[in-house]
Formats: sequence, structure tokens, C-alpha cells
Amino acid sequence: MRISIASGKGGTGKTLVATNMAAVTRGVTLADLDVEEPNCYLFFNQGRTTATEVMKPVPKVNPEKCNLCGRCAEVCEFHALAVVPKGVMVFQEMCHGCGACSRLCPEGAIYEVGHPIGEVIVGGSPTVKLVYGVLKVGEPSAVGLIKKVLAQVKGDALVISDCPPGTACTATEAVRGSDYCVLVTEPTPFGLHDLELAAKMVRKVGVKAGVFVNKAGLPGPDVDAVCAKHGLSVIGTLAHDRRIAERYSAGGLIVDDERHAITFNALLGRIKEEVKGR
Repeated sequence: MRISIASGKGGTGKTLVATNMAAVTRGVTLADLDVEEPNCYLFFNQGRTTATEVMKPVPKVNPEKCNLCGRCAEVCEFHALAVVPKGVMVFQEMCHGCGACSRLCPEGAIYEVGHPIGEVIVGGSPTVKLVYGVLKVGEPSAVGLIKKVLAQVKGDALVISDCPPGTACTATEAVRGSDYCVLVTEPTPFGLHDLELAAKMVRKVGVKAGVFVNKAGLPGPDVDAVCAKHGLSVIGTLAHDRRIAERYSAGGLIVDDERHAITFNALLGRIKEEVKGR
């Protein structure tokens, strides 16, 4: 089973939920899919056991075979190639590595070479297996690296995925294929505005979801009303408490407190019930 932890905006507490739920679960894999700024490793003192470089295939043009027909530029959905009088220009930062240009070149003038985009790191501890990606600085797209992290954890019995914030392609790719998605929100205007965007996103990709309310008790909009509008249930809450913020900012897990351990055990139990009942 793969449980994704997502949100419409950053700062709502996705990593808080993902790390603490993993900490109370036996035989769990924690996959940090926020590859632009992974931080789950800060909470588990994981040893860096293996690091695998991830390459993206990008096109190279053989000028001796190319007749400047322009077919490669026509089939590229991302405008990564441009045909000019002196040859074919390749814009690596726009290439998604789909391979259409090399496969459909009538002259066989295009071949692919590997372009490094980051690495996948696997760490281990007695209780939590941690897998995360680190995107290379300057790379414009993280989707390919997210797919590699997910491939690394495929087949693991229980995977909790800490997803990128927002609802763009990276967040969508991270949530896609999950058995369940926890949408973490906060009772603020920004939090609920972006919760609505996230609710539409999970519905679009066909993943069942529930809402976890972090910082509950803050004066603000009605979370229950927004959830009812989108057919979502509130499956857990965590009260607004300065002590939680202090513990978390110091890199600590709040489930060291038995009250919070009960909260996250109950959250996992509720998710399992929702998955079985769908």
C-alpha cells in the first residue's frame, strides 16, 4: 500500500505528518518525493548507504545524416528542438526525455545520450527505510527523478510518500498511483484555498483522499464546510501548540509524546479502513 501525503501549499505540515506516521509504523518505507528540497532524512539520522545517479535521455544530432527535414521539431511536444539553416538546435532544459524525436527521425540522425538530473539515495535504520531524491541544481523538471524514487520503492509492503507542495506536475506525479492520499491543511484562508485546488487534483488522478487538519484551533475559515463541498472527510487533527513547533524545528519527532503517538496510530488505522472500504 502506498499512502501519499500532499497539500495545496507549502508549510501546512506534510513532512510533520509523513515522518511521524512513519515513526509509529513497523516495516515502513518513507519516500521523500520533494526532490527539490528533501528533508525527511533530518528526522531519522539515516546513514547514506547508497546513492545512484539518475540520467535523463536527451537527443544529439548527427549532422552527417540530418537533412533538416524538421520532423524532430514537429513531433516534440515541448519545443526542445529547433531547425535552423545550419542545423538542429537542442534545448536540453526543455527536453522531457520522451524519445519521440529519435524514434521518428526518418534519417536515423538522432540518438540519445544521458544527462544527469540528480540522484536517488537509500538509507536504512532499524525501523524506517528512507528513500529520497536530490535534484541537481539548475534542473528545471523534477518529474523524471520522482519516477525513479517511486520505482525504487515499488513492491515495498507499506510506503508513505512525502509529496512536493502545490498541485503542479511534480505533486500530481507524486500522488498518482497512490492507494490513498492525505491532504494536510491548516485553518487559514490560504490553507483552505489551496486545499480546494488539491482536492480537485486528487479527484482528477482518481486517488481517494481524506483531510488532516494541522494547527487545529486557530481562528479561521470552516474546514468542515470546505471538506463537505468536495466530499472529503476529516480523518485526523493536530492541535496548534507552540511545543510541537519547537520540537519539530529542532529536528525531533513529536510521537515521543504518547498523546501524539496515539494521534498518528489512529490516522494510519483510519486510512487502512478507508482503503479497505473503497
